Amino acid sequence: MARRVAAPSACPPSATPVTNDEFAVWMERFSPFENALTIAAAVSGGRDSMSLALLASRWAAVQGGEFIALTVDHGLRPESASEARQVGDWLNQLGICHRILRWQGPYPKTGIQAAARQARYRLLMDYCRDHSILHLLVGHHREDQAETVLIRRARASGSDGLAAMAAVSERTYLRLLRPLLDVPRERLTATLVGARQNWIDDPSNDNTKMARGRLRAQGDPSSLTDALVTAHANAGERILAERATAGLAARALRFHPAGFATIDRNVLAKAAPIIVERLLARTVMAVAGLTYPPRSDRIRRLREAMANTGPITGRTLGGCRLIGRKNLTYVCREAARIGPPVRLVAGTETVWDGRFTVSVTKNLAEEARLEALTAAGWSQIAAVDPGLRTTSVPHAVRTVLPAVWRGDQVAAVPHLGFVNEANALVTNGLRLIWLPPLAVAPALFGKV
Repeated sequence: MARRVAAPSACPPSATPVTNDEFAVWMERFSPFENALTIAAAVSGGRDSMSLALLASRWAAVQGGEFIALTVDHGLRPESASEARQVGDWLNQLGICHRILRWQGPYPKTGIQAAARQARYRLLMDYCRDHSILHLLVGHHREDQAETVLIRRARASGSDGLAAMAAVSERTYLRLLRPLLDVPRERLTATLVGARQNWIDDPSNDNTKMARGRLRAQGDPSSLTDALVTAHANAGERILAERATAGLAARALRFHPAGFATIDRNVLAKAAPIIVERLLARTVMAVAGLTYPPRSDRIRRLREAMANTGPITGRTLGGCRLIGRKNLTYVCREAARIGPPVRLVAGTETVWDGRFTVSVTKNLAEEARLEALTAAGWSQIAAVDPGLRTTSVPHAVRTVLPAVWRGDQVAAVPHLGFVNEANALVTNGLRLIWLPPLAVAPALFGKV
């Protein structure tokens, strides 16, 4: 279904445009910003993102900073490339810097919309990381927020889900900002009409095969209003819960750069059950590299097991394994769920197991690859360096540590400081950084 260009003259304003002063007040909620400010926005060409680009570029100029608009071309439709160029032409005429990011695939046979959404955010965030941009704006508005609540309510989401989207969300390299969450869509349209700026309408937004399309077809303003009331109420509860979760994390959790965590069960015993469950969910998500939490009933059962005085043995959840005796419980990656190995090639950066950023700046050794140490690998390196056996780290944690392999031999285990000199491997050209996609204790949920 082709997208169409909408002209301002064909859409007389039914609301007042957003002013620069209003937008400045909304951005102030996210302050402070760095002195040499560079800020980016995702701009598809629709009325929401185009109005965001106009407002954000003006705001950045007042701050003495720079603004860049980023358009992702998914390549899923023949006209997508020309549409991305059209957006660039419009913005360049306004003196706004614009870049097109192209998704090269691979394209899955099923779940293409979800895959495209993930690819879009990955491309946007990678660009920001590579250009030292710390803030990425997206154009979600009031109706988007209300529809999110209605969709999640239909799926029986809990209170966190019914709080809908956060105004600010911490990601691995940046903050994702939504300054327009309290702005009606008609005001964004009026902003473009007032500026005599065209935009691109996407008919798929009204596709009744999709949940949002069905909601828009119903056209029930009262349900949207009710959904916003629900979002505000749950957002308030979530702010308090996240503050309590952050405090509990500081007291009970310890993270190791090798990709595992320890939990002090004595500290958990003194906290409210609902906060303990939030902490356990976030910890599992961080260690397994998840963006969505495990099912609430499984988290509840884990919390109940942690409350007992007996040992935790062999329990798995969300791609993690939990083990421990007495007061200390280790949360490590589940061996059966670890992703495939990655080749270590000089001048490349990749991700292993969805959690570790792997940078190789120098040639290591022929056919070097990164994968889990495994039990067999541990036996190898312990035979080479018997001193490693004195580590207090449990066996199940050691075997899932990232290790450099050559053939069937372990060449290095960076987090144990182990290098097998027989493999003549130079590891000072290798950098491993554990970067979970979401923080255990993120910035406070933005209530708007």
